[in-house]
Amino acid sequence: MSFEPILLAPEEEPEELYPYRRVWRTSWLEVGVLLIAVLTIYVLTDFLGALPPDLSDRLPKLGVALLPLAAWFVFSYRGERRALQPRAGLVGTLILGALVANGIAVPLEERLFTPDRWLLSAGFFGRVLGYMFTLGVTAEFLKYAVLRYTVWPRHFNQRLDGVAYALAAAIGFAGVYNVRFALYTDATLNATALRVASTTLSQLAVAPVMGFFLVELLIGRKPIAWLPIGLFLASFLSGLYYAFRGIAIISGLNVGATGSSPVRGLALAFGLVAIVFISMAFIIESADTRMEALTGRREAL
Repeated sequence: MSFEPILLAPEEEPEELYPYRRVWRTSWLEVGVLLIAVLTIYVLTDFLGALPPDLSDRLPKLGVALLPLAAWFVFSYRGERRALQPRAGLVGTLILGALVANGIAVPLEERLFTPDRWLLSAGFFGRVLGYMFTLGVTAEFLKYAVLRYTVWPRHFNQRLDGVAYALAAAIGFAGVYNVRFALYTDATLNATALRVASTTLSQLAVAPVMGFFLVELLIGRKPIAWLPIGLFLASFLSGLYYAFRGIAIISGLNVGATGSSPVRGLALAFGLVAIVFISMAFIIESADTRMEALTGRREAL
């Protein structure tokens, strides 16, 4: 007679490894590094006096301007290379985002739209609409075009793919504005750091919206107005941010002039990132859970 061993506890099934980079985790790390660096410069300049307040040398300013790009390569790109299923084409998306920003967005803003001139006397809602239909629509449409005509749809396999590629395009987009501000203005290091943080965080905050709308376009039958709605929403968030920015720092509409409370301007940009990131993470997780319950899988395709 043979006896089979009796298990006192049920056998645990091995946990399936998540094969993709965790986009939200690496993005929060990038945001955290940028905030720590900017706040450190602010404290060293305004409180401890370790840095001269009028420091305007281009080299340290350029280093601050390139910090978001460096953080993206350290956390997002490096994390992507270490994932079991890395997303292809992220660097190309970032480069294209930078190219369209430098070749199209910047000339339109500086030579055609010039919103800071004619929106100075407008009311709050006038500023929202003005920035929305100039800077907002331009930036979000260009980032959408980068994704739509390069990596979409062949590289979009799940909802977070849209977020990952949209964030890469946003980093390239913001990088151009940051470098131009560092090289072509006489702002101090402190003002440059605040401008870099403001520009980068606002671009990162709005980017997941269009990425999500593009992914959802692959999943089911969407109305013909689906993408215009996404573009409208992303542009509206951008316009809303620009309108609130002048109020937050109490210095007109120019972030470079730090005003009476530059930390509030930084808090506004961080607040936008936090609200959008948390909201989009919840929406995407809920949509993935519903899809898994209906089809048994979380992938979009």
